[in-house]
Amino acid sequence: HTFINYYICAIHVWNKVKYAKTNDQIRKTYSSIVIQNLKKSIVKNAAAYNYCFGFYETNFIIDKQSYIFFNYNNLPHTENSAGTLLINNKINVLNFFGVSAFLLADQNGKFDFSEEIKLIQNENITIDKEYDFTYLVPPVEDYKTAIEEYNFRMDPVKLVPLQKQIKEKDNIISTLNQEKTTLQNELNSFPIKKQRLELANLEQDLIIKKLESKKLAKSLGIKMSIINPKITFIQANSAKARIQNHLSYKLGQALIANSKSILGYIRMPYVLSYIKNKHKFEQKAYEEKIKENPNLALPPLETYPDYNEALKEKECFTYKLGEALMQANKNWYGGGYIKFIFKDVPRLKREFGKKG
Repeated sequence: HTFINYYICAIHVWNKVKYAKTNDQIRKTYSSIVIQNLKKSIVKNAAAYNYCFGFYETNFIIDKQSYIFFNYNNLPHTENSAGTLLINNKINVLNFFGVSAFLLADQNGKFDFSEEIKLIQNENITIDKEYDFTYLVPPVEDYKTAIEEYNFRMDPVKLVPLQKQIKEKDNIISTLNQEKTTLQNELNSFPIKKQRLELANLEQDLIIKKLESKKLAKSLGIKMSIINPKITFIQANSAKARIQNHLSYKLGQALIANSKSILGYIRMPYVLSYIKNKHKFEQKAYEEKIKENPNLALPPLETYPDYNEALKEKECFTYKLGEALMQANKNWYGGGYIKFIFKDVPRLKREFGKKG
């Protein structure tokens, strides 16, 4: 009954064990006690240290029904202690709780000195130089002001690299957006739309000519398959391929391929017209690309390794036949086609040893 009405301020615990050597092991080696009175109960844990700690519950008063005992029933902890590290919500690791001492305070004593402190603060107290050690205390306010001024000056300096990076990223984004806009404008530009329209018209014209050829063939009682004119396209790595992409060569190909049957002769005008229009469209598209980017221009034929072979291709029967047809087309009003059929074709066959 000696300590009835006393406050429990702190507790000294000795929970040390030999196997808990590292700090991590000590923190995970713990146990708990129950301290209770008539009004409340505290379940406090402690790790395997030799240390003293206080209570979160500051108004625990010892009465006639106050007890302290080991937490055998594994009641949930109401308070943790500094250094304790619970593992898997385990209540106790040790089977004991080493209490060395309690720090108690008589509740009849005075614990609140706030009024006295205010009185002292308002009084002008003079300290003898012999006992005045205030010079050892740094001028905190001055330091605080100096630090704030330093931060005020240095913050913008620290931000400069970040602002530079942000500006560079903004410039990249701006450039990409401009390129996107330029490409979009090119796609929507009049020349591109015109090219698409011309290509669509060319394809539509071919369909119409196919239908006309089928109609004519049907009236003659001839079965006709879909027209698939053979066209050679440019290969940038071959001079021979570039010669074969000339209109003269492509027309010569079509003349030879379609002169082997009645059906071929029937569809020949449509095939030749298609090849001519297609070639014209491709050349126009190529020229416009060169205007936009001169680097896309094909190199001179002389620079290709197969240049000599390409020259032979230019002197072949197919090329000369197409060339003669183009000349006849230029002079159609003066009997160019008649001259082509009855004079140029037989002459070329004789020169190249071709049989009709």
